[in-house]
Amino acid sequence: MIFFGIDISKLTFDVNVVSESKPRHKKFKNTPVGLEEFLKFIKSYISQSYFCMEATGVYGMCLAQFLVKNKLKTIVANPYKIKNYSRMKMNRNKTDKADSLCIANYCKSLYLDKTIEDNIYKPKSKYYQRLQSLVTRLEQVKLLQNQEANHLESTLDIITNKFIKTTINQLNKQIKSIEKAIKNCVSKDENLSNEVKLLISINGISYMTAWAILAYLGDVSLFENSGQVTSYAGLNPRIEDSGTSVNKTKLSKMGNKRLRKALYMPAVSAMQHNPLLKDLYNRLLAKGKPKKVALCAVMRKLLVLSYGVIKSGVEFDPGYKKQKAN
Repeated sequence: MIFFGIDISKLTFDVNVVSESKPRHKKFKNTPVGLEEFLKFIKSYISQSYFCMEATGVYGMCLAQFLVKNKLKTIVANPYKIKNYSRMKMNRNKTDKADSLCIANYCKSLYLDKTIEDNIYKPKSKYYQRLQSLVTRLEQVKLLQNQEANHLESTLDIITNKFIKTTINQLNKQIKSIEKAIKNCVSKDENLSNEVKLLISINGISYMTAWAILAYLGDVSLFENSGQVTSYAGLNPRIEDSGTSVNKTKLSKMGNKRLRKALYMPAVSAMQHNPLLKDLYNRLLAKGKPKKVALCAVMRKLLVLSYGVIKSGVEFDPGYKKQKAN
């Protein structure tokens, strides 16, 4: 049996092939051309192979779809599990090549444990995949819009201002068109519609935030508990304690930064309009925690609540804990 470990980045992806012989490494461009080159590379291995990659959101989605389309046995693993496997094996190197080898060995471990077939990737609907692409594009266009707005403020020339305003108007139109396309996409998939409904039941989460959470969090079935979700988003605390240095706790920030960014403004809103999160924020301030720390705790709690309603299929109830206590 042959195991392929794939480590994906924005522009490239590294592949390590693990079999009974020495591991073989190769790098490909994360483009349609690169995918075709990858297919040629694996052609002689396909009959008895498993392909494993981390759930890295939009960068890896195209590759995962490509593998499934070509009827290859694919595992899209929870990054949290890969990270723990790497620690268990005491891997010290942190390079794309080393990471792809670690993923291949993780895939092999699933096979040896006879659990690999239970982990085969089952892609969601085309509308879910489209949502990921559209939400990413929406973020890109909004970034361009902000950049042009900054250019407008710093430019005094009348003619230049005219061109900038034209670009801003075009971007505004595109933003409205993308938002309309997202609404249309969600409406055509019953599961997506239900998940959006569940998310907006949480005070502080708008339709825009619900779209972003579904796009950037990915398949919730990959997460076994809320701790794995917060770790994936980089909202889990990391303790620094070495020698005589004072203990410090800070966010790991090792997860999906787009997901963290999507939760920032909703957390600010939730502190004012969600009684549960408002109470959490005030309690932390009363304990002497800095405002930034309290806000991050609200972001983390907001993500945990989001995971909870999607996983349970039950809308958010701010009085649930009180009812349970009584």
